[in-house]
Amino acid sequence: MKRLLSSCLAIAAIALVAPRPAVAAALLINDALVGENITFSLNDFEGGFILDGTQVQIGLNNLVTVTVPEVSAAGAPIIHTFSADWITTITPASGVIAFAEAGIPAAQGVSDILTFTYSPAAPFVGHLVGSFVSDTASLLALPAGATVVSEATPFVFNNGNITASARSDLNVPEPATLALVGLGLAGLGFSRRRKLR
Repeated sequence: MKRLLSSCLAIAAIALVAPRPAVAAALLINDALVGENITFSLNDFEGGFILDGTQVQIGLNNLVTVTVPEVSAAGAPIIHTFSADWITTITPASGVIAFAEAGIPAAQGVSDILTFTYSPAAPFVGHLVGSFVSDTASLLALPAGATVVSEATPFVFNNGNITASARSDLNVPEPATLALVGLGLAGLGFSRRRKLR
């Protein structure tokens, strides 16, 4: 009986210490916010997630959301770089994703560009390196070989060991445009009211 109990305890101790894949590492990039900000939401990167040279998340069940500026003080787009490590047995594919503006051919420019490269860094460890950049006043040049997706549709990748999603900025009318539309509608309302009198 003691031998059986000792064996069970030894197996349980090994199971606790041995590397195992996480439920799924998670990365969500959201550029659909109002204003010139991008959020990175991260979870379950056992080896850590580094954004723009700073470690911002590490460990399991440790959801972190970081908000970063989309543009520099001079109004130029900022290329946000990231890298991460997590326990996995699967190395996903790599790619370049370009988000097309509604009604504008991608060859004329795109609104956001996501690049990512996955590679095995050690046995059972996935290593992710990438970047994300968003347009400012003008569109970004379409990279050669990029997969083009609509800005209205988030890019989603899920293989069971990592879930990644990127959402592009949608064209939202500027406040001045909305004010002009509101004034126009108010003017139509007043003119109709005068006619009814």
